[in-house]
Amino acid sequence: MDSTTVLGLIGITFCICIFLAWYFTHKAKHQERLLMIEKGMNPNEELNKESGIKSTMFKLGIVIIGLGIGLAIIAILVELHSLGRSNATPMSILGICGGAALVIANRLSSSKK
Repeated sequence: MDSTTVLGLIGITFCICIFLAWYFTHKAKHQERLLMIEKGMNPNEELNKESGIKSTMFKLGIVIIGLGIGLAIIAILVELHSLGRSNATPMSILGICGGAALVIANRLSSSKK
């Protein structure tokens, strides 16, 4: 396959994944609102959307910082020629840094509550 074809397929797949993530998140929130209405609760009072968005952006920011640190580590290792021949090493570094960032974001957001 040509490199432009591969990039096109990756782009289309990425767009489809983003749409599906948005769709299922929207569907879950709608079902949650319907359940709250059925139980007699006021969904506008119970769901404070501002704090939910702030918490999500806070977690996303920490994960992006963690992935950035992982990319910086990979770049340093590439410059020092100590990365080796393994293609799995950069992915494992990104996975570890991203996972650590998720754990840190979860702990920080739970301590705020």
